[in-house]
Amino acid sequence: MLTVICLVGILSSVALGWYGGNNQEAMERVISQRNAQEIVSLGVCATMGGAEFIVPGDKHATAVNLVVGVTGQQGMWKDKIFRLNNLRAADLPQALTFVKFEADLLLYDPEGKQP
Repeated sequence: MLTVICLVGILSSVALGWYGGNNQEAMERVISQRNAQEIVSLGVCATMGGAEFIVPGDKHATAVNLVVGVTGQQGMWKDKIFRLNNLRAADLPQALTFVKFEADLLLYDPEGKQP
């Protein structure tokens, strides 16, 4: 009886470890997608506010500007600070795989196929 209980415990720990590993990859992908959505959303708001944060042709530097923070220059957004408070610079590479950079606009790419 103890042998059977021991084998069931070993098999269940192996199964949980395998399941947890697969689940971790999916969670990391979802977190990266959500971070990409935050980057694009704040980029749209900052663009509407006339903030100068875009580095032409370099989406990483553009996103870093949003992490650091930029100030709106026009309309009701004048002097408003646009900043990604909850995003670390270390999270950018994974998140930027889900961001396109076209015509100086940040666009969300849910498939993550952009370089």
